[in-house]
Amino acid sequence: VCKRMDLVCQRMLNQGFLKVERYHNLCQKQVKAQLPRRESERRNHSLARHADILAAVETRLSLLNMTFMKYVDSNLCCFIPGKVIDEIYRVLRYVNSTRAPQRAHEVLQELRDISSMAMEYFDEKIVPILKRKMPGSDVSGRLIGTAPGPGPSAALTTMQLFSKQNFSRQEVTKLQQQVKANGTGMTALKREISELRLKVQEQQKQLQDQDQKLLEQTQIIGEQNARLAELERKLREVVESTVGNSSGSGSNEQSSRKRRKVVESTDCPRKSRRLQNRK
Repeated sequence: VCKRMDLVCQRMLNQGFLKVERYHNLCQKQVKAQLPRRESERRNHSLARHADILAAVETRLSLLNMTFMKYVDSNLCCFIPGKVIDEIYRVLRYVNSTRAPQRAHEVLQELRDISSMAMEYFDEKIVPILKRKMPGSDVSGRLIGTAPGPGPSAALTTMQLFSKQNFSRQEVTKLQQQVKANGTGMTALKREISELRLKVQEQQKQLQDQDQKLLEQTQIIGEQNARLAELERKLREVVESTVGNSSGSGSNEQSSRKRRKVVESTDCPRKSRRLQNRK
């Protein structure tokens, strides 16, 4: 087989397994968003079978992940059973397209058979070969006493080990740089949060001072209103007293005038009699 073609196919299989996991997570989120929160109501819901099928697919995916991805991550093999990926896609599309699907064991019968056969074959036939290729197997053989045979294969394995170690070191350095960047970002965020808290406290103090000033001003305004009421009352009393005095003086003048007229009228006949007697 062409090595380049082999690498392309391995990459497609690995990406297919990761994509089917993402698609399953998306379908499960959509179904869970439509389901009620209570479990008693979920059993009688129209999407109950959808949820059961997706939960069973999730267990299958976790089993496949535990079986294959340990060796896939160490670049010893790829995700070999591509037919399992196709079957998982078929089940997920069936769940999304039908409103009333069949029961879970009827829908997942083919997937369970295929995935269980693939995992059994991988554990029995392929894992022993891969364990020999894993880093540390040569060291264990030397300790036991079986020296590795000389040849180009040993040189290739050592070169692969060194390249993997260098790649892992590069990943570790990248991760450390990311951690440092995240740490600096976190410190900056903490500073901003502390500054915002100080600003909020200052604003709260200003608001308390303003409230206190408003209370004092309301008290002053109340006192001024009371003083104005007293002044108005005093002004009314003064006006009423002045009006009473003016009316009393006018009545006294009228009474004195009347008295003068009466005296003059009584004096007129007396004067006339005196004049007669003189004559």
